[in-house]
Amino acid sequence: MTRTAILCERFEYPVELRSVLDAVVDSARASLGEAAIIVLSPSVSTGDFLWRRTEAGVELMSDLDGFVFTDAPAGRIADFEQTIARLAKEQGDPFFEIDLSVSRRAALAALPETFQMVETGLAGFELVGDGALARFPTRFDPGASRQALLLNLWKPLASDEPDALARNVARSLLDIPLIATSEAGHCVPGHRARAEAFLADPPEPFANEPVLAAALELALAARTDPPGDPAALAAVVVPALGAMLSRLDGGPPLPSRPDASLVRRFARWIPRRTPRRLMGELRSVLRRPSGPVRDLRWWERRKEALGAAVCWGLLVSRFGGEAIAPETLDLLAAFAREPRLDLESPDLLEAARRQYRRGFVELYPSRAS
Repeated sequence: MTRTAILCERFEYPVELRSVLDAVVDSARASLGEAAIIVLSPSVSTGDFLWRRTEAGVELMSDLDGFVFTDAPAGRIADFEQTIARLAKEQGDPFFEIDLSVSRRAALAALPETFQMVETGLAGFELVGDGALARFPTRFDPGASRQALLLNLWKPLASDEPDALARNVARSLLDIPLIATSEAGHCVPGHRARAEAFLADPPEPFANEPVLAAALELALAARTDPPGDPAALAAVVVPALGAMLSRLDGGPPLPSRPDASLVRRFARWIPRRTPRRLMGELRSVLRRPSGPVRDLRWWERRKEALGAAVCWGLLVSRFGGEAIAPETLDLLAAFAREPRLDLESPDLLEAARRQYRRGFVELYPSRAS
């Protein structure tokens, strides 16, 4: 039995997903050679991959995440990446993406100590090759989990299409048990397992918070019968995320109008920037200068914290029925290094989304797609 068959049989995945996995394996062998290694990450490796049957057939609704390690020439890697992108597009499912991060085999000796890497080491699946999982880290920095949490505040804002909105909000709410286990210093692999453990015995400082439990129940229901109830999920996202964020550091409730103090608060949660990160941000400034004072201020600030404050302000507006606060637009302009949007602009929320995306891609060019 092939490894794709073993995985799909273990979790009763549909034949359509098995066909995609078989195609990934064939593409890797054709482009990268027999020495390539492919490791699949949760959710697909833990049985949490979402799919549903419709009148038109099976719809794949999760990302296929994982890592590829290869010493193939750059041209062969490019061929593989193009084939994978085409494979995902041909599948035709709007929520399905194949996100396989390609690195040299030497990278296995220096994988970052993040929750995702530890989770993959504990519960990943070796689709091609052997022995890679044993080389994944066993420790993680909770600060990296907090930083990922702040970046993920964007997810509920990404789309207004009902199915996409429900999916994105549910996924964002599932960060609550992830951050809870991360703060406790241990890793529970899999969205469902983490959520069920949280509901059974909420850890401090997140216990005795009914809105968190209610939100997680809705998120789990969305995983069972995807994509979930958009209206119900939209109603709880701001109260739940706000409660979780304020419990994280024991501070006061988050303000509805984000300001510099909120940026500083978020910045205290995340790891120091590495010299490589600082140089990358400096290159961004030199590549697109926008004025010495603005550029220096941007380079000095923690953009993840700045962007999270922007997203919080937009979340309050989008799901709380409030107008976008001027303070949110001020922070957004600083995040994107662009002029401030006009409060009277038509479709201001969509303009703010576009400006945020430009700032995010400048901060993380590899995520331009």
